[in-house]
Amino acid sequence: MIGAGSIVFGQNILTDILAHPALREDTLICLEDIDPTRLDLMYKLMLKYKESNPEKLEGVSFEKTTDLRKAITNAKYLISAIHVGGLNAFKLDIEIPFKYGVTQCVGDTLGPGGIFRFLRQSTALKEIVELIKEVGYNSELKPLLLNYANPMAMNTWYSNSIYPDSTVGLCHGVQGTAVLLRHWIGVKRVDFSYLCAGINHMAWFLKAWYKNPTDPNKTWKNIYPLLYEAYKKNPELVGSEKIRWDMMDATGYFMTESSGHLSEYLPYYRKRKVLLEHYKGAETFHNSLIHGEVLRFDTIEADKLEKRLKRRIERKKLKLKKTPTDEYASHIINAIETNKPFRFNGNVINKEGALITNLPKDCCVEVPVFADYHGIHPQGGIKLPTICQALCISNIMVQKAAVEGALELDREKIYHAVLLDPNTASVCSPKEIREMVDDMFDAEKEWLPHFES
Repeated sequence: MIGAGSIVFGQNILTDILAHPALREDTLICLEDIDPTRLDLMYKLMLKYKESNPEKLEGVSFEKTTDLRKAITNAKYLISAIHVGGLNAFKLDIEIPFKYGVTQCVGDTLGPGGIFRFLRQSTALKEIVELIKEVGYNSELKPLLLNYANPMAMNTWYSNSIYPDSTVGLCHGVQGTAVLLRHWIGVKRVDFSYLCAGINHMAWFLKAWYKNPTDPNKTWKNIYPLLYEAYKKNPELVGSEKIRWDMMDATGYFMTESSGHLSEYLPYYRKRKVLLEHYKGAETFHNSLIHGEVLRFDTIEADKLEKRLKRRIERKKLKLKKTPTDEYASHIINAIETNKPFRFNGNVINKEGALITNLPKDCCVEVPVFADYHGIHPQGGIKLPTICQALCISNIMVQKAAVEGALELDREKIYHAVLLDPNTASVCSPKEIREMVDDMFDAEKEWLPHFES
């Protein structure tokens, strides 16, 4: 696990892996991070689990290192949760664009914040995938990099550009949205099914069905009429998801990303205070529309997370999970190791335009994927409705310019990427955007030495 000091993802994913019996046989889990303090805490936590469950974890061993090459050597699966620059860089991603009128709730996926987060990570990603190619597990199946780090689409696209078929991007937006939709219409998981596709943070529930367990025929029905019926009876149903509901009204399809996040990928909602007020949702975190809210939240939570982790380590005994969470990583590894197929929505390259046929060839798309002993197998032949296609392409072209800019070390293409961003373009002129980009390069130069000429 690269970036194992990521407390939330680290704990969730590592304990998910330990919940699979098949992944507890002759398994070495290596924790890697550049922060030795965070790394040591996560290592102590894993040792505590082993100490608390000696019989179940007899076949599992742990090691820690700050040496990336050592971590990747002979690794069969790699999980990445890196954030180059941390909160200091995150603050610049949020504050500099705000001087030019660009507001961001999260700022980690698209726009100036997402683009510069990607640029900071590009050097690390390049080193990771090149080391995978050089020293990773040598078998018929190449090692698999499971990327959890945002900006998901740009990171995955870039990594696969350097080493094709090396990386799949994993997010919890699809399964999280499925839970939300089930909750709104009051059906159980076994009575709900869907086809969701698009790009990361802008995938669409193109088909969604439910069945009534009391129906003797068990007929699958379209959920959308039921959603509208539920809303008509109770408009408060949508809670803080006003923007997602508004976009469903506009397009006819529900999307995968929370309203605060989603507001940053479109030109419609963040350009005027009256709009932000009208569509405001939760007071905190991803469903808030408040500028810089996630930075504020993460800054406050940073120390708290460490304290909670230390208290966890000090417990007398730690129980293993009975079942893993819905995070995909452990289920994918288990499927490949056991040959028990697992279906998930993953971020992969749209090879020859064959996965989503009306999105650009070789961009990064989010589609249904199956994992089994032979690796991962994306579902293809999907065509998006024109409105969904167009909105996805508006984001894809930002990603394309940014990835090309990172691969070619071309600052002008990075400027073009920000220039094309829908939210930025709704409030800034081209000259203002150029000044903003120059300011960000200057402020973040310690993390972007490869762009200094």
